[in-house]
Amino acid sequence: MNYFEPSVARARECRRAMDEALWSSVRQLLADGEAGAPASDPAITGPTDLLDYGAYFDLTLVPPAEAEVPAGARASATRHLLGRLALADDLEPRTAPPRVTNFSAETYSADQMERMRRWWDTEPANRMAITRATDDEFARACEQAAIAMAHLRDAAPELHGEVETIVLDIVFSRPDGTNLINYGGASSFALWGAVTINAETQREWAQLYRQIVHETGHNLLFGMAREQPLVMDNPAERRPSPIRADARPMDGIFHAAFVSAREALAFDLLLCRHEDVGCLSDDDAGVFADLLELSVLAFWDCIETLRAEARLTELGQAILADCEAYMTANFAVEPC
Repeated sequence: MNYFEPSVARARECRRAMDEALWSSVRQLLADGEAGAPASDPAITGPTDLLDYGAYFDLTLVPPAEAEVPAGARASATRHLLGRLALADDLEPRTAPPRVTNFSAETYSADQMERMRRWWDTEPANRMAITRATDDEFARACEQAAIAMAHLRDAAPELHGEVETIVLDIVFSRPDGTNLINYGGASSFALWGAVTINAETQREWAQLYRQIVHETGHNLLFGMAREQPLVMDNPAERRPSPIRADARPMDGIFHAAFVSAREALAFDLLLCRHEDVGCLSDDDAGVFADLLELSVLAFWDCIETLRAEARLTELGQAILADCEAYMTANFAVEPC
């Protein structure tokens, strides 16, 4: 199996394995607690979404940004999961366009919004401070995201299929002004299968094309590494990252390498399609050529750190080798 090349079949397996593992763990957790899981063992009404994952992690982990998950949030999570377990349907992976929503009270309850904040905004030193996008920002982001997805479908069908299999929710947001980092988007293992994107700054379809591929890459890597880590390095040890201003743990450098390579693939396929059918304006072609160069350089910067310092697991070694093979064949950087 090639861990780097886009594959809808692998994405479906990740979705199936992640969802089955979640609900198996939920049943055990609730059966062991006071609430008690249903006596029957129904399948879960599909598809499993970010709020299901977030509710489970509210009951099992405490994010770094908080001393504890509030008792009210834990009670809400238990009610949510019990309600889901009481429903029966199938758990087949879905392939459909992601649901696109605003991070707002019009769509989500206060408990649900706090759950998403808790698991997307996990680093106090890099506070994202997400809030709802303005109506104009949301409308523009929806329009531009549709254009981005259409280009991705035409240029990179397998990548497009991965997005529609793995990413069930794109939640547009913006910082509320108290943020300590200017984020473009975010993913979280605890909200697997969903991404938030900053509608204030990601204004053009080219930016959204990149961000959707980038965040899907994170989610895919979370899914592939669901049973074992990618690196064995101490997460408290930080190193410079080519795609973040702040130092990152080695696992973050690994993620940066993978998503940078996925970006390079997506940009190259789009530019190749443009050469064939002229699908881009001259300005857009120039933008994507620049983005391609940035992603290629970011990948090789990550590789320099990973190969020199990382303690890779067997899985990490296999995934990184497949990334390197593709990038070497297509975007080798000559030494200075």
